[in-house]
Amino acid sequence: MTAMMSAINNNDATRVQQLIAQGVDVNALDANRDAPLVMASYRGNPEIVRLLLEAGADVTAVDPGMQATALHAAAYAGNTEAAKLLVQFHVDIDKQGPFNGYTALHDAIWQGHLETARALIDLGANLTLRSLRDETPLAFAKSKHHAAIAALIEQKMAVK
Repeated sequence: MTAMMSAINNNDATRVQQLIAQGVDVNALDANRDAPLVMASYRGNPEIVRLLLEAGADVTAVDPGMQATALHAAAYAGNTEAAKLLVQFHVDIDKQGPFNGYTALHDAIWQGHLETARALIDLGANLTLRSLRDETPLAFAKSKHHAAIAALIEQKMAVK
């Protein structure tokens, strides 16, 4: 495990900051081919995510398994503040995963993360993108029985 990944896994923002100051590559993959930004986003410490982004972390980095972005990871884990930061730093809010076609909003819905879904909707997530199973976020929320998220989407769609 790289020193950066160890600091991220230990939720040690001070160590992450020290490593960045020492010139450690914020995009160096660990032995599992995991990117620091993706792992930090999944773990959800917004301070670490911000430090990595400000140090030039690759916002297009993906995980080695599902090829999901850092925003997908944050949404799947319900890390709302990390998700907001990623969108601020121009991570593609509507990027679809190659294996299931899910956007970050689909991932938040999948796990029932109401506040993360709300943030993504408020930040402009496309509500009409369909997964590879032809599910819009609204249809997906309904199929997962997440009525509160479905209501948010319906409310947003009614305003447009």
